[in-house]
Amino acid sequence: MVKYDVLGFKNKEEYIDYFLKTLLETNRTYEFYVDWEKIKRNMAQCVTEISILNSLSKVESNERKDKLREIIQKYPEVIPIIPLIIAIRDKNIVVLDIGEELFFKEISFIPKVKDEEIEDIIEFCDKSGIINLFGEINDLHAYILGMEVGLDSNARKNRSGTIFEQILELFLKKKIRESDKNLTLKSQDTNITLKRNKRPDFVIYKNDKPEIIIECNFYSSTGSKPIETANAYIDLQKKIDEKGLTFIWVTDGPAWKKMQDTVRNSFKEIEFPMNYRILEKKLDNLLNSLFSY
Repeated sequence: MVKYDVLGFKNKEEYIDYFLKTLLETNRTYEFYVDWEKIKRNMAQCVTEISILNSLSKVESNERKDKLREIIQKYPEVIPIIPLIIAIRDKNIVVLDIGEELFFKEISFIPKVKDEEIEDIIEFCDKSGIINLFGEINDLHAYILGMEVGLDSNARKNRSGTIFEQILELFLKKKIRESDKNLTLKSQDTNITLKRNKRPDFVIYKNDKPEIIIECNFYSSTGSKPIETANAYIDLQKKIDEKGLTFIWVTDGPAWKKMQDTVRNSFKEIEFPMNYRILEKKLDNLLNSLFSY
């Protein structure tokens, strides 16, 4: 059960109430929304190919299929760019062709293709509307830049966790630097084995001996993932206990306000579940309790 007394609270209910009231509304920094550096790298890698395909916007509509065929035959390196036009990164696309019978066709968007595969690409571009699109746009580079921004939004979930780790790391480094207890901090420590694939997010050492394992995550929305994580960390608490170490689970985000049953159930099993504000205010209490000697 959560050791609320070590952290300076009167009882578990007071602790849970404080946890829920002090959850961060968001961890979305300015960098969360778009990774412009990644997008610039992606665009720089294919600027020539995009320029070649852009010539299709200058061709009459009834000539575009023949022009695209000519471009692919002469510059096959443009082929991997085609899926990006419809916001797909896959280089192999399976299409269901509905006729008298269902027919599945796999289309390969790699530079080395045979003549019949080129015809498959032309047919895909025609039936998916890509060829007609060149009559609607003037600048394929600007269009694909917009697509890259849209595709990058899929990576926001990963960035959310990474940003929270960075926030936590900055705080822990500062706290340990100010400490007089001879502590050191390691992230993604490979020296700790807990019969799991994932390395600990952070490990606090005292006199070169591991003492505290910290895992962190941030949830903006409810779902099965926070519940799975809570259950996994209940099991992790037992494994860490067997090694004689202390476990801190730093979890935050507005999702927990709507999952109070999960909060209460996991707090029955995990000794030091905290959000960022609790860690910020109460980490000294825990360090003094553990390292009073």
